[in-house]
Amino acid sequence: MMYSLAKYLVIFSVSFVMLGCTGMVRSVDKGEIQSVRKVVVVSQLGNTFIGSLTATTVFGNSSNKVDVSDWQVDQKTAASAADAINAGGKMTAAALVSNAKLPQLLQAAAAQNADTLLLVELAGYSNEPHFRPGYGFHRRQVFNFDKACVYSLFVTKAYNVKSGKEMGIAWSFPGWESIPCESANNLVWKDSFAKYSTEEKELIRKAVIASTTTNVRTSLKGLGLLP
Repeated sequence: MMYSLAKYLVIFSVSFVMLGCTGMVRSVDKGEIQSVRKVVVVSQLGNTFIGSLTATTVFGNSSNKVDVSDWQVDQKTAASAADAINAGGKMTAAALVSNAKLPQLLQAAAAQNADTLLLVELAGYSNEPHFRPGYGFHRRQVFNFDKACVYSLFVTKAYNVKSGKEMGIAWSFPGWESIPCESANNLVWKDSFAKYSTEEKELIRKAVIASTTTNVRTSLKGLGLLP
């Protein structure tokens, strides 16, 4: 009896966590998609690259951050999303570089005669909390498991420009799958960005851009804006 109760509680708890993580995920209604003609895309992932280590115990965890403004992550991420939408042929899209708040972004989109705003922004995923929102080089070292990879984690939200209504929201990874985590050409994780050589930093930069530009297209599929 106690075993059955414990099993039930575990199942309930896991289900609750999963529902809590995905309850906000919502594709754009098909009827609304039909009315989308012109889109403005804004990425606000920021300029902070995160190096992080998740160890067997919290005492072994560590992290470091560095400004990578010269990588132009937001510009390239928004441009990738706009290019994908334009390639579809059913809508037109333009990338906008801005750190403004939502009301100002909606006004800027309206000024470009857009009917839809796509906002790419930071978001944490409680099922995999060792990944910090944004992008970086993460190493997970737990007992005999040791893996390091470059990743990006965010959501893309769709807004109706005229009403300001949120039409949908999607993660940067598909369905119930794990967060995409690609090895950076077998680079060794280091506890300080300054310890990487110029060549290594360039490899990491390319891996980050590949991650964000690929994952933003995944989120567009989650919204229903791409097939």
